[in-house]
Amino acid sequence: MARGDFPTPAATRPGPDRAGAWVVFSDLDGTLLRHQDYDWSEAREAIALLALRRIPLVLTSSKTRAEIEVWRERLGNNSPFISENGGALYVPEGDPSVRLSGATPVAGYLRVEFGVPYPRLREGLSRISDALGVRLSGFGDLGREAIGRLTGLAGEDLWRCQSREYDEPFVAARPLTDADEASLAEQAAALGLRVTRGGRFHHLIGPNSKGDAARLLISAYASMGAPVTSVGVGDGPNDLELLRAVDRPVIVARPDGIHDHVLRDGLPGASFTRGIGPRGFNEAILEILAASN
Repeated sequence: MARGDFPTPAATRPGPDRAGAWVVFSDLDGTLLRHQDYDWSEAREAIALLALRRIPLVLTSSKTRAEIEVWRERLGNNSPFISENGGALYVPEGDPSVRLSGATPVAGYLRVEFGVPYPRLREGLSRISDALGVRLSGFGDLGREAIGRLTGLAGEDLWRCQSREYDEPFVAARPLTDADEASLAEQAAALGLRVTRGGRFHHLIGPNSKGDAARLLISAYASMGAPVTSVGVGDGPNDLELLRAVDRPVIVARPDGIHDHVLRDGLPGASFTRGIGPRGFNEAILEILAASN
């Protein structure tokens, strides 16, 4: 779909007039984008309605800034976004609905950094791999061909996914046992880092999370005067902190139709979609907004 397929959101306070202010945070892979081919057409109706009602749709992903910028253009989105599992929050400069303190102007955005520099993650992954006794290969170790095969990306999209700043996705040379997973977390914590899991990869990150960045943005919206109701939509373990940070957590069904057990166990008050990926996103947003009228 082209950018012009959707109404451009007005640069005003978030939220429908009669229901107060709202903000929606959404994961990309496996949630707003179909896992196998990155198609998002099944979410079209909900995205259009959010734009029509001037509700910010904050893309909150393990993807890099370069990747998210392209998806914002494809989706007709001009809201703030959160990159690399909460590594940084970006707010377009001149957005009158958000005031951030401590933000740095960068390439047309106001940026708040939560993550640690990528070189530190690369060094940490090597040390963790040695301590674990299992080869852990990050994007910095894998060639373009291997990353393309693992992600299904090619060309410019592949280059953008390699432009990492705060998050190192990695794969293990063999399946990790529960004991391995526990040791992995311990080794990372000893270095002041964390390991989380997305739909395709483990990710080594700093002490940041999607939830930390989301809370800051929610607070910034609320500081403009009206209470804010926040919605979060995700499908994998790396969305847990995000969904804990919002008022209305939604867990989207995975490709097998099952809801992730980490999210299910960690969010007893969450809603669960029947639809998979973008169809589930569409279902959830339409139902929530219909109930808010």
